[in-house]
Amino acid sequence: MEHELKKHIHNIVKETVNKKKPLWKRIGEIFIEILIIVFAVSFAVYMEKTKEHAHEKKEVKEFLLGLKKDLQNDVKEMNDDIWGYETCSKWLKYFVSEQKINDDTLNKYSWVLISKTHLLANKGRYEGFKASGKINTIENEALRNRILDLYEERMIGLTNTTQDYIVLKNQMLQVFYQKRKGRLSVNDNLKMILKDDEINNYLAALANVKEIITKYNLTINEAEQIIQSIDKIYL
Repeated sequence: MEHELKKHIHNIVKETVNKKKPLWKRIGEIFIEILIIVFAVSFAVYMEKTKEHAHEKKEVKEFLLGLKKDLQNDVKEMNDDIWGYETCSKWLKYFVSEQKINDDTLNKYSWVLISKTHLLANKGRYEGFKASGKINTIENEALRNRILDLYEERMIGLTNTTQDYIVLKNQMLQVFYQKRKGRLSVNDNLKMILKDDEINNYLAALANVKEIITKYNLTINEAEQIIQSIDKIYL
Protein backbone atom coordinates (compact mmCIF):
# COMPACT_ATOMS: atom_id res chain seq x y z
CA MET A 1 0.00 0.00 0.00
CA GLU A 2 2.74 2.44 0.97
CA HIS A 3 4.73 1.54 -2.15
CA GLU A 4 1.72 2.18 -4.40
CA LEU A 5 1.06 5.57 -2.78
CA LYS A 6 4.68 6.61 -3.28
CA LYS A 7 4.46 5.58 -6.94
CA HIS A 8 1.34 7.70 -7.55
CA ILE A 9 2.78 10.69 -5.65
CA HIS A 10 5.93 10.37 -7.76
CA ASN A 11 3.75 10.40 -10.89
CA ILE A 12 2.06 13.60 -9.73
CA VAL A 13 5.40 15.31 -9.14
CA LYS A 14 6.67 14.05 -12.47
CA GLU A 15 3.65 15.38 -14.37
CA THR A 16 3.86 18.71 -12.54
CA VAL A 17 7.37 19.44 -13.88
CA ASN A 18 6.87 17.78 -17.28
CA LYS A 19 7.00 20.64 -19.81
CA LYS A 20 6.75 18.32 -22.82
CA LYS A 21 2.98 17.79 -22.34
CA PRO A 22 0.30 20.47 -22.69
CA LEU A 23 -0.93 21.93 -19.41
CA TRP A 24 -4.46 20.58 -19.83
CA LYS A 25 -3.16 17.06 -20.33
CA ARG A 26 -0.87 17.28 -17.31
CA ILE A 27 -3.75 18.56 -15.15
CA GLY A 28 -5.92 15.65 -16.32
CA GLU A 29 -3.28 13.04 -15.49
CA ILE A 30 -2.52 14.67 -12.12
CA PHE A 31 -6.25 14.65 -11.32
CA ILE A 32 -6.45 10.94 -12.17
CA GLU A 33 -3.46 10.19 -9.92
CA ILE A 34 -5.08 12.14 -7.08
CA LEU A 35 -8.33 10.20 -7.53
CA ILE A 36 -6.37 6.94 -7.37
CA ILE A 37 -4.65 8.04 -4.13
CA VAL A 38 -7.94 9.18 -2.54
CA PHE A 39 -9.64 5.92 -3.49
CA ALA A 40 -6.73 3.81 -2.22
CA VAL A 41 -6.61 5.64 1.14
CA SER A 42 -10.40 5.52 1.53
CA PHE A 43 -10.48 1.82 0.73
CA ALA A 44 -7.67 1.11 3.20
CA VAL A 45 -9.50 3.04 5.93
CA TYR A 46 -12.71 1.16 5.11
CA MET A 47 -10.98 -2.21 5.32
CA GLU A 48 -9.32 -1.28 8.61
CA LYS A 49 -12.65 -0.22 10.10
CA THR A 50 -14.28 -3.41 8.83
CA LYS A 51 -11.53 -5.48 10.43
CA GLU A 52 -11.82 -3.52 13.68
CA HIS A 53 -15.61 -3.90 13.69
CA ALA A 54 -15.33 -7.65 13.15
CA HIS A 55 -12.89 -7.86 16.07
CA GLU A 56 -15.28 -5.85 18.28
CA LYS A 57 -18.17 -8.14 17.36
CA LYS A 58 -16.06 -11.16 18.31
CA GLU A 59 -15.20 -9.58 21.68
CA VAL A 60 -18.86 -8.70 22.30
CA LYS A 61 -19.93 -12.26 21.51
CA GLU A 62 -17.36 -13.72 23.89
CA PHE A 63 -18.40 -11.24 26.58
CA LEU A 64 -22.15 -11.85 26.24
CA LEU A 65 -21.86 -15.65 26.17
CA GLY A 66 -19.64 -15.47 29.25
CA LEU A 67 -22.06 -13.05 30.90
CA LYS A 68 -24.90 -15.50 30.25
CA LYS A 69 -23.07 -18.17 32.27
CA ASP A 70 -22.39 -15.65 35.07
CA LEU A 71 -26.07 -14.70 35.21
CA GLN A 72 -27.24 -18.31 35.19
CA ASN A 73 -25.08 -18.92 38.26
CA ASP A 74 -26.32 -15.69 39.86
CA VAL A 75 -29.98 -16.65 39.26
CA LYS A 76 -29.39 -20.02 40.94
CA GLU A 77 -27.73 -18.32 43.91
CA MET A 78 -30.52 -15.74 44.17
CA ASN A 79 -33.19 -18.45 44.19
CA ASP A 80 -31.27 -20.20 46.97
CA ASP A 81 -31.06 -16.89 48.83
CA ILE A 82 -34.83 -16.40 48.53
CA TRP A 83 -35.37 -19.85 50.03
CA GLY A 84 -33.05 -18.89 52.89
CA TYR A 85 -34.84 -15.62 53.61
CA GLU A 86 -38.30 -17.20 53.40
CA THR A 87 -37.22 -20.00 55.73
CA CYS A 88 -35.73 -17.52 58.20
CA SER A 89 -38.88 -15.42 58.07
CA LYS A 90 -41.12 -18.43 58.76
CA TRP A 91 -39.26 -19.59 61.83
CA LEU A 92 -38.50 -16.14 63.21
CA LYS A 93 -42.23 -15.51 63.15
CA TYR A 94 -42.70 -18.81 64.97
CA PHE A 95 -40.22 -17.82 67.70
CA VAL A 96 -41.98 -14.47 68.08
CA SER A 97 -45.53 -15.75 68.25
CA GLU A 98 -45.24 -19.20 69.82
CA GLN A 99 -45.69 -19.09 73.58
CA LYS A 100 -44.31 -22.57 74.16
CA ILE A 101 -41.44 -23.19 71.76
CA ASN A 102 -40.87 -26.86 70.93
CA ASP A 103 -37.36 -28.09 71.85
CA ASP A 104 -36.88 -30.10 68.63
CA THR A 105 -38.02 -27.17 66.51
CA LEU A 106 -35.65 -24.84 68.35
CA ASN A 107 -32.72 -27.22 67.85
CA LYS A 108 -33.52 -27.68 64.18
CA TYR A 109 -34.12 -24.04 63.25
CA SER A 110 -32.05 -22.03 65.71
CA TRP A 111 -29.67 -21.37 62.79
CA VAL A 112 -32.11 -18.73 61.49
CA LEU A 113 -31.07 -16.55 64.42
CA ILE A 114 -27.52 -16.19 63.09
CA SER A 115 -27.97 -16.76 59.34
CA LYS A 116 -26.67 -13.89 57.18
CA THR A 117 -27.52 -14.19 53.50
CA HIS A 118 -26.37 -11.84 50.76
CA LEU A 119 -25.69 -12.05 47.03
CA LEU A 120 -22.11 -12.63 45.88
CA ALA A 121 -22.65 -11.74 42.23
CA ASN A 122 -20.24 -12.80 39.49
CA LYS A 123 -19.40 -9.23 38.46
CA GLY A 124 -15.76 -9.58 37.42
CA ARG A 125 -16.44 -10.10 33.72
CA TYR A 126 -18.87 -7.17 33.57
CA GLU A 127 -16.59 -4.84 35.53
CA GLY A 128 -13.61 -5.70 33.33
CA PHE A 129 -15.54 -5.15 30.09
CA LYS A 130 -16.93 -1.84 31.35
CA ALA A 131 -13.55 -0.64 32.65
CA SER A 132 -11.98 -1.30 29.24
CA GLY A 133 -14.49 1.12 27.68
CA LYS A 134 -16.04 -1.61 25.53
CA ILE A 135 -19.58 -1.58 26.90
CA ASN A 136 -20.78 0.69 24.08
CA THR A 137 -19.57 -1.83 21.48
CA ILE A 138 -22.72 -3.83 22.30
CA GLU A 139 -24.79 -2.71 19.33
CA ASN A 140 -28.13 -3.90 20.71
CA GLU A 141 -29.07 -0.78 22.67
CA ALA A 142 -31.94 -2.42 24.57
CA LEU A 143 -29.68 -5.27 25.70
CA ARG A 144 -26.87 -2.87 26.62
CA ASN A 145 -29.24 -0.78 28.74
CA ARG A 146 -30.63 -3.87 30.47
CA ILE A 147 -27.13 -5.00 31.41
CA LEU A 148 -26.25 -1.57 32.79
CA ASP A 149 -29.54 -1.39 34.70
CA LEU A 150 -28.98 -4.85 36.20
CA TYR A 151 -25.47 -4.19 37.50
CA GLU A 152 -25.70 -0.47 38.27
CA GLU A 153 -29.25 -0.37 39.70
CA ARG A 154 -30.86 -3.72 40.50
CA MET A 155 -27.90 -5.52 42.05
CA ILE A 156 -26.72 -2.48 43.98
CA GLY A 157 -30.23 -1.86 45.31
CA LEU A 158 -30.51 -5.51 46.33
CA THR A 159 -27.15 -5.66 48.09
CA ASN A 160 -27.84 -2.39 49.91
CA THR A 161 -31.12 -3.79 51.23
CA THR A 162 -29.60 -7.10 52.35
CA GLN A 163 -26.70 -5.21 53.94
CA ASP A 164 -29.17 -3.16 55.98
CA TYR A 165 -30.81 -6.43 57.06
CA ILE A 166 -27.44 -7.88 58.12
CA VAL A 167 -26.65 -4.72 60.10
CA LEU A 168 -29.96 -5.13 61.97
CA LYS A 169 -29.25 -8.80 62.63
CA ASN A 170 -25.78 -7.95 63.96
CA GLN A 171 -27.37 -5.46 66.35
CA MET A 172 -29.77 -8.16 67.51
CA LEU A 173 -26.96 -10.68 67.97
CA GLN A 174 -24.91 -8.23 70.02
CA VAL A 175 -27.79 -7.93 72.49
CA PHE A 176 -28.54 -11.65 72.20
CA TYR A 177 -25.02 -12.72 73.18
CA GLN A 178 -24.98 -10.28 76.08
CA LYS A 179 -28.14 -11.89 77.49
CA ARG A 180 -27.28 -15.52 76.69
CA LYS A 181 -26.35 -17.62 79.73
CA GLY A 182 -25.51 -21.29 80.23
CA ARG A 183 -25.19 -22.05 76.53
CA LEU A 184 -25.64 -25.77 75.75
CA SER A 185 -26.11 -26.61 79.41
CA VAL A 186 -29.15 -27.44 81.53
CA ASN A 187 -29.20 -23.77 82.53
CA ASP A 188 -29.36 -22.53 78.93
CA ASN A 189 -31.71 -19.53 78.88
CA LEU A 190 -32.24 -19.47 75.09
CA LYS A 191 -36.03 -19.86 75.28
CA MET A 192 -36.21 -17.08 77.83
CA ILE A 193 -34.12 -14.78 75.62
CA LEU A 194 -36.42 -15.35 72.66
CA LYS A 195 -39.27 -14.00 74.76
CA ASP A 196 -37.26 -11.02 75.96
CA ASP A 197 -39.04 -7.85 74.76
CA GLU A 198 -35.93 -6.33 73.14
CA ILE A 199 -34.96 -9.54 71.34
CA ASN A 200 -38.58 -10.21 70.41
CA ASN A 201 -38.83 -6.80 68.74
CA TYR A 202 -35.66 -7.47 66.77
CA LEU A 203 -36.95 -10.88 65.66
CA ALA A 204 -40.26 -9.39 64.53
CA ALA A 205 -38.42 -6.82 62.43
CA LEU A 206 -36.08 -9.45 60.98
CA ALA A 207 -39.04 -11.67 60.06
CA ASN A 208 -40.22 -9.00 57.63
CA VAL A 209 -38.32 -9.81 54.44
CA LYS A 210 -40.94 -8.69 51.91
CA GLU A 211 -38.80 -5.88 50.47
CA ILE A 212 -35.77 -8.15 50.15
CA ILE A 213 -37.75 -10.88 48.37
CA THR A 214 -39.26 -8.30 46.01
CA LYS A 215 -35.80 -6.98 45.08
CA TYR A 216 -34.46 -10.49 44.57
CA ASN A 217 -37.35 -11.30 42.22
CA LEU A 218 -36.89 -8.09 40.25
CA THR A 219 -33.18 -8.80 39.88
CA ILE A 220 -33.82 -12.40 38.82
CA ASN A 221 -36.38 -11.24 36.26
CA GLU A 222 -33.92 -8.70 34.81
CA ALA A 223 -31.16 -11.33 34.62
CA GLU A 224 -33.46 -13.83 32.90
CA GLN A 225 -34.52 -11.19 30.35
CA ILE A 226 -30.85 -10.58 29.52
CA ILE A 227 -30.22 -14.33 29.14
CA GLN A 228 -33.18 -14.61 26.76
CA SER A 229 -31.92 -11.64 24.72
CA ILE A 230 -28.47 -13.21 24.41
CA ASP A 231 -30.02 -16.50 23.32
CA LYS A 232 -32.00 -14.72 20.58
CA ILE A 233 -28.77 -13.27 19.17
CA TYR A 234 -26.50 -16.31 19.30
CA LEU A 235 -28.76 -19.39 19.27
